[in-house]
Amino acid sequence: MDKMSNASRIAAVKRLEIKCYFSANTPERDKLKKQYGLICFAIPGVGVVYKTKSFGSQYELEYVSFLSLLRFIEVNQKAFDNLKINIMCSSPLLVYQMNENSGCLSELRQYRHLALVYKQRLNFSLSWVPEAENRAQNGMMDLPPLKVAFDFNFEDLPKIIG
Repeated sequence: MDKMSNASRIAAVKRLEIKCYFSANTPERDKLKKQYGLICFAIPGVGVVYKTKSFGSQYELEYVSFLSLLRFIEVNQKAFDNLKINIMCSSPLLVYQMNENSGCLSELRQYRHLALVYKQRLNFSLSWVPEAENRAQNGMMDLPPLKVAFDFNFEDLPKIIG
């Protein structure tokens, strides 16, 4: 009987989905202008919120934010084992470039290439959500305080962001 209940629990965990969100914001509307902006990601299911300042165009910062989230997941793989990872963002261009394997601006190629490498290593889906539903962009402060069940590693993220 105990074996069946453990097997049932394992099967239930394998079906669990975790939602991850990422975003980037620059102060000016020109998406190609290089400037300081905010990159952030949120994983509400485990109480993780990360944000920092970085330099680049809006499109570059979106990729940097995405890569930071992917690196965080990779470094903390134990916390994400057996979970279906659903990553969401408000950048239709990035989602299209990643999901449709389309071309991109030359200055984005290195970011996109690294993201595609992560896509092969990590099992995740990437979806578009409206800005109002992007928890990395909105609603970060309404996350409830959670007791952290994992010892997350944030130390590698500054290396990616540069």
